[in-house]
Amino acid sequence: MNTPLTIAGAAVSTAVAIINIRTWWKGTRELKALIPYGGGLITGASWTLCVGGIFGWIAVQAVEANNKVGGKAVSGTTGATGGESLAHGAMGHLTYPGACAVLVATVIGAGALKAAGKADKKRMLGGMLNGLTLCATAGIAQAMQWVPDLYNALGDGAVHIFNGKVNL
Repeated sequence: MNTPLTIAGAAVSTAVAIINIRTWWKGTRELKALIPYGGGLITGASWTLCVGGIFGWIAVQAVEANNKVGGKAVSGTTGATGGESLAHGAMGHLTYPGACAVLVATVIGAGALKAAGKADKKRMLGGMLNGLTLCATAGIAQAMQWVPDLYNALGDGAVHIFNGKVNL
């Protein structure tokens, strides 16, 4: 994905992250309460690895929409205009088996989203927005470099199982 996130776009994503973290902090602070947000975050991050197809297109559209909303919010509330793009980053690359694992994980995530309650759906979608947008920056992409490694390892593991190279 080559669409850079602007400072204003990052402000919108940061606000979404803060709202999610604050809700968790004010609640029970159990780690399991972060699962909907974290699952959405990882899903969104994985879609930024998809250079083509609908997942890659959604990642680009999310960054562009976030930049527009952020630009309007900043100029409308503060009067400031302009705003530069942040340093663009990339987490790494998916192998073909890794891309297959992203697809399978997305299907599982869609099922979880459908079954989730209203509050968890919001958390999942907020996490997804953050994954789609913040992973376009150099700093967050660097921190999330484990995501393509995870999907590639899962995909390779599945290939080994299907090829009978792993004893279960």
